[in-house]
Amino acid sequence: MTHGEIIALQSSQLIGDSSLSKSISINTSDQTLSALAYGYAFASFPISTGTWDYPTPLGNHAVINKIPRAYSRRWGLYMPWWMAIVPSGTYGIHELPEWPNGAKEGEEHLGSRRSHGCIRVGVGAAKALYDWTSIGTPLTVK
Repeated sequence: MTHGEIIALQSSQLIGDSSLSKSISINTSDQTLSALAYGYAFASFPISTGTWDYPTPLGNHAVINKIPRAYSRRWGLYMPWWMAIVPSGTYGIHELPEWPNGAKEGEEHLGSRRSHGCIRVGVGAAKALYDWTSIGTPLTVK
C-alpha cells in the first residue's frame, strides 16, 4: 500500500463517520473560536464574547440561520455575516459590529469580553467562517 492509498483510506473513513463532521468550538476563557472539520481544528480566531453583565450563553448550540448583514434595532448597529445560535435569534456569531456610517466597532476588543452576548469575529475571518458554516453546524460555548 502506498502513502497516497493510506491517506485516501483514512479520508474515506473520516468522511463516512458523521460524528466527525464540521463543528465550532468557542472558548470564553481564552476568547478564541476554533473551526473543526472531521474532529480536527484547522482554524482559530480571536473573538470577543459577552461581558459579565451580558454573558454569552454557554452550552451546546447550532447555527439556526444565516444573514449576510443583519441589523440590531436594539443596538442600532449592523452585524455582518450573522449566524444565530439560539432559537430566539438574540445571540449569534458575527463580524465586528458596524455603525450605519460604516465605522467598525471593537477591533481592539478582540481577545476580551466586550460584547452584549454575541460572539464577535474580526473582519475577514467572519466572512470565511460564514462561508464555511452550514445551517445546523453544531457549536459548543464553554
